[in-house]
Amino acid sequence: MRAVLRFSGAAAPVLVAGVVVAAPPQEAAAPSVRDGVYTVEQADRGEVLYDDRCAVCHGAIRQFVPGMAALLGDHTFRNFWRGRSLGEMFGYIRETMPQDAPGTLSPAQTAEIMAHILRGNRLPAGEAELPDDEEALSAILFDP
Repeated sequence: MRAVLRFSGAAAPVLVAGVVVAAPPQEAAAPSVRDGVYTVEQADRGEVLYDDRCAVCHGAIRQFVPGMAALLGDHTFRNFWRGRSLGEMFGYIRETMPQDAPGTLSPAQTAEIMAHILRGNRLPAGEAELPDDEEALSAILFDP
């Protein structure tokens, strides 16, 4: 009995601390590219745009071409964007692409191209289209 009391006495502060110190509320995980944030139809439209406006510099998205600014294949793209928001990616593409005519893609075209890039990186499609708004996209993390 005495050993049990000693054990209970040693365990009591832990129990009391667990009751007294409340755990912080769990925040909902941020939406992620793994949650299906674009539609197949949107990626299909993006593929047409990509082939027309992007492939000359980046190559075909489904194959890695040495010497091209690859968007998949060598993991450089994934490593560069990992942990960043899709809002950052959207802003970067809108402001700097295509290289021969920066800033000429509409918000909708940019989102469609991004959907194609996400699909090319084997990230799942979903039921809702990727927003064409940088602020809304800032809530979605690129964490493949």
